[in-house]
Amino acid sequence: MRTALKIVLAGALVAISAGVPCVLQHQAQLELGARRAAFEQQASRLSLLVAENGRLSNLVAQAKAAPQLATEQLRELLRLRNEKRELAEQTNRLARLVAGTSDQAQPSEAGPETALCAEMTEALKVILPALQPALQKYALAHPNQPPDSFAELQDYFPLVAGRKMAGLQTFEFARAEAPRPGDTLLLRGDAGPRPEDGAQVRVYGFSDGRVVQVSSEDGGFDAWEAQHLNTPLAGTEGKVSLESDATAQERARLAEVGASVGISAEDAGRFFDRIKRQHKALGQKFEEMQKSLTGSPEEQQRQMQAAIQEELKKLAIETLGEKGPALVEKLSALK
Repeated sequence: MRTALKIVLAGALVAISAGVPCVLQHQAQLELGARRAAFEQQASRLSLLVAENGRLSNLVAQAKAAPQLATEQLRELLRLRNEKRELAEQTNRLARLVAGTSDQAQPSEAGPETALCAEMTEALKVILPALQPALQKYALAHPNQPPDSFAELQDYFPLVAGRKMAGLQTFEFARAEAPRPGDTLLLRGDAGPRPEDGAQVRVYGFSDGRVVQVSSEDGGFDAWEAQHLNTPLAGTEGKVSLESDATAQERARLAEVGASVGISAEDAGRFFDRIKRQHKALGQKFEEMQKSLTGSPEEQQRQMQAAIQEELKKLAIETLGEKGPALVEKLSALK
């Protein structure tokens, strides 16, 4: 959720009493205008997908009747079906918002690991062991002429059940050219935005056969790729989340404040992550609360400020125990 709402909750981490309620006070109006524009775009895209629906239905019928349907067609079907469903959900929510009705958020059917991302992960696990043999075959056929792109290697991979491996058209070299000796990061593929928060997701393949899903808040992967191009990925995680510079600064600031009240950086990080996970639910709660506020703008601001502080205290107690409220009080005192 990359709207003023996220900014509000992130700001609550570092300066609860320094303007957060003011932002919340105008948040609904700002989001309404932005979502109206988004509604028009989504409606246009959805109309195109409606025309595509007939072809998708035919593909489904073919998939049931012919188990050997080309992998590329099945992948395209999955992608378009997911996109159509997501656009329909977004359009319905935006339509209700424009009409002035309340939008009770429902849990997203697509979790952090979408069907497409899972499919890409499995495909890459099969491709990676065959990459070096394919490069060797290409080198024999083209002496002193490395491939310009991963697509040029497709014909040098072994067939699976008489067909090309799934995903060969989906991935590309992590470098602009073919991998060099010593490279650990070899292949990558774009999985698109993550439904629940819009973070961009890529699937990466390493020389040791490991496949990792990496999400980026701001769509920036260059620094991470440069860091791991020749360096194995530490740990055993299959998913990595890259934070924007602004989020990293907020996390560091919270750790600094936490240290001043005897909270470790690790515990402060857990509290920060808890708030990030809760920001959508909290934002909806504050939106509803704002509708019932009374009095002057200044009084409404004080009411909202108190509500934010109380909610953060609850989360702090659940996450940090008895030291939690001290952290929130410290944050509230910052100007």
